[in-house]
Amino acid sequence: MAFSNPLLLFGLFAILVPILIHLFNFRRYKTIYFSNVKMLEDIKKKTRREQTIQQLVVLALRIFGIAALVLAFAQPYIPAKGQKNKHGNLITVFLDNSYSMGAHSENSALLYDATDAAKAIVNAFDFSDDFVLTTHDFSGEESHILNRDQMLEMLDKVQISPNSHSLREILAFEQNTCANSQKSNIVHYYISDFQKNNFSISQLKSDSNTTTFLVPMPVEERSNVGIDSCWFLSPIFKVGNQVTLMARVHNYGSKDLNMLPVKLYVNDKQKAIAAIDLKAGDYMDCRMTYNVDETGTQCARLVIEDAPITFDDQLFFTYNVTDNTNIIAIQEKDNNRFLQSLYGKDSVFNYQTMPYTQVNYSLLKGCDVVILSEVPKLSSGLADELTKFVKSGGTLLVFPAKEMDKSWKQFLGNLGAGTYGALLKKELKCSGINTESIYFKGALDNPTEHLDMPVTLQHHAISGGQNGSETVMLLEDGSPMLSVYPVEKGKVILSAVALIDEYGNAHRHALEFVALHNIGIMSAIQGKLYNIIGIDQMQTIPLRSNSGDGSISIKSRRTKFEFIPEQRSLGNETALYFHDQVQEGGFYDILKDGAIIGTLAFNQNRRESDLSCYSESELKKMARSSGNNIDVISANTKNIAKTATDKLNGKPLWLLFLILSLLCFLAEIAVLRFWGKPNVKAEG
Repeated sequence: MAFSNPLLLFGLFAILVPILIHLFNFRRYKTIYFSNVKMLEDIKKKTRREQTIQQLVVLALRIFGIAALVLAFAQPYIPAKGQKNKHGNLITVFLDNSYSMGAHSENSALLYDATDAAKAIVNAFDFSDDFVLTTHDFSGEESHILNRDQMLEMLDKVQISPNSHSLREILAFEQNTCANSQKSNIVHYYISDFQKNNFSISQLKSDSNTTTFLVPMPVEERSNVGIDSCWFLSPIFKVGNQVTLMARVHNYGSKDLNMLPVKLYVNDKQKAIAAIDLKAGDYMDCRMTYNVDETGTQCARLVIEDAPITFDDQLFFTYNVTDNTNIIAIQEKDNNRFLQSLYGKDSVFNYQTMPYTQVNYSLLKGCDVVILSEVPKLSSGLADELTKFVKSGGTLLVFPAKEMDKSWKQFLGNLGAGTYGALLKKELKCSGINTESIYFKGALDNPTEHLDMPVTLQHHAISGGQNGSETVMLLEDGSPMLSVYPVEKGKVILSAVALIDEYGNAHRHALEFVALHNIGIMSAIQGKLYNIIGIDQMQTIPLRSNSGDGSISIKSRRTKFEFIPEQRSLGNETALYFHDQVQEGGFYDILKDGAIIGTLAFNQNRRESDLSCYSESELKKMARSSGNNIDVISANTKNIAKTATDKLNGKPLWLLFLILSLLCFLAEIAVLRFWGKPNVKAEG
């Protein structure tokens, strides 16, 4: 047993008072002679021994009464296991305000019940303690140490948030805030529904100075269906083309669903619909095929109906449909007539040429494909601009020159692409094509049919390159004829032959034409389909040469909320940083000088879609097996504040000693009042 106020134990010296009174208050007995004792026969005789016993009993009751009263004021308690008596606490409270806490409880919403529990816990501590509040918002106010009044005021402001962070992120944010406090005794409270996909008790670490309490909010069985993600099977977005969209729909409930409609809207026009059957706890990838009939930025959304949890019933995404591809050919001398015939006379392409000694670098920013045809050497400036172009998402297509200096090897090596070797003068036939490549897939009616292959009279050896390269066309000796090397967001495509007669007939062959034509069509730079709020904090957009010098702002189409994001120039792109400024899902226009230059899509985090939670018994079992100083407090407890402090400080005994003191004083009164009194009977 320990005491909260041990100095008050000096009050035990007060028991000397009844002892001294007892010692100096002896009653002396005198002998009185009576001539007739008949009048005293009915009176019970009190002997000296009986009175001594009575006085000792009264003395004992007084001593016990005073001692119990002093002990009660000293606030005795049975310490909790491992508890150390320390003054001054740092109390941290994590209050889960994610979407799942918006569900209804027996009385109101889970968040309101959790807020009441947090207030009760805060009120159980002293004004001298430090407090830290953490929610999924990670706001600036939450990064400060608070007093008790400030803590209670902030709790009143907590609302449901679209943000959702992992426990690891929450602990890191909380730790940074706690570093500002001087208190060494830290008590953590985590009030949540403890979703299984967000919580892992193994991440909670504690030491001798730290105590952790989990406060699970009681939840009813909930079901939910959500659209998890979507993607296109083909990167081609051209007017008149047919595209296939895949959508993943997940049933997080415990009941099977039949014929759930999934609708696709593009620019608010319904484009496709699918009906799917979903088993409990399973997901399905449904396929939607439709025709592209507009150019520009397309704002699309997938929709299902699933009440009452609706935040994941829509998935917003955007994609760009271009009517042509911007291609620049940088060449040694005169225009290559084969490139001119392939790209220059097709309305699908915006094609222009320039000599390698007079390159207009500003035009590269608005380009999709750059072709280097028979360029013998690269200046440092051209190499730097091409590196930025490729890493920003551009496609670089290279046709070799007969003689290429060492600048080529350095340039390609820095990109991680293959490098050109010696010029091999021998006749070889193309031995095969990769029919699974996006540059050939779907272009041949019968890929297994014997095809007439192009023939090379000489070619450059290509070697090296990073992992992930793809050989599109292969020569008989096993060396690549056309290879693709991914470089960050873009790609480098190397041809072993130039488009001139000295290298053979590849430039006149239909298979080469198919590959080069598809390279041009499929190289339009595509951004991300959508961003996840709270996860994706940055997106890059192409920096066009004619985009002006004004600042960029982002504006919500639905709420008209507008903000200026942090902006950084990254070569041929501009990086936009959102910093949690986006809080609601939907479409957001990118404005520059008042004009719309693009549109972004934002969606709520699907981490909250899975509503399965740990029960209180499961949490207690995990807490016991963790080996850390972790305990679980039931949110159903009527006096959660008392339960919280009892578990922290131990079992208080002051009330027990106060009751014992009162009983002793009442017993003393009873002894003095009734012990030894004569029992007089009335005569009739």
